[in-house]
Amino acid sequence: MSRPNVLLLDDDAQISRLLDEALSEDGCNVVLATSIARFRQMQAEQRFDIYIIDLGLPDGNGLSLIQELAQDPSCGVIILSGRAAETDRVVGLEIGADDYITKPFRVREMLARVHALLRRTTKHRSMQPVASPEARSASGDVIDFDGYKLDLGARLFFAPDGREITLTTAEFNLLAALLRHRGQVLSRDQLMNAIKGRDWESYDRAVDGLVSRLRNKVPVPEGRSHYIRTVHGIGYAFSLPSESRS
Repeated sequence: MSRPNVLLLDDDAQISRLLDEALSEDGCNVVLATSIARFRQMQAEQRFDIYIIDLGLPDGNGLSLIQELAQDPSCGVIILSGRAAETDRVVGLEIGADDYITKPFRVREMLARVHALLRRTTKHRSMQPVASPEARSASGDVIDFDGYKLDLGARLFFAPDGREITLTTAEFNLLAALLRHRGQVLSRDQLMNAIKGRDWESYDRAVDGLVSRLRNKVPVPEGRSHYIRTVHGIGYAFSLPSESRS
């Protein structure tokens, strides 16, 4: 297997050297960038599997980059920041980052998070259309609802007209959790565990923001209530919409 490519964007020379050495010894090809301009240059020259991005940069804010990268489910995005406030972590999750690590950090923890992301991105890229969606649906790899198809193996989501709907990792995991427990009410804690695992604390705003984005990306026919139903004081449930009666 080829060595994964990691692009680290951070203007802290000490941290960059530390991660460069650790990730290289761990089997990664590491490219360093200290500015958004340099990041853009490296991104244009090479494909990367993992992006590790600081938020505070000399020529701008890393959030705009993360929003762009989150549209590609074949790469992983880790925010590395000195900002430990809850609001910063929530924003990072809402815009599509896969993980958020605050400085100072443990190198072993960073390596573990990188490996977890690589498992996900490698699986996504290696999926080939060896079976039709209908065959995968019969085996339980595809969940159908109201014409939509969520392909769990390939981590792809399709509209009733066959168009692919791009979901971030967090959005995909949230929708999959709701569909696997169709008709059941899931608390925000349960949904956050499904999205990011137990390492993430539960932030109501983060889950609410993801649900709002999913509702916008997954429209329902006019006159129907949405598939994702709010259960006040508890969380959310997924169910097929019922026709509105006048």
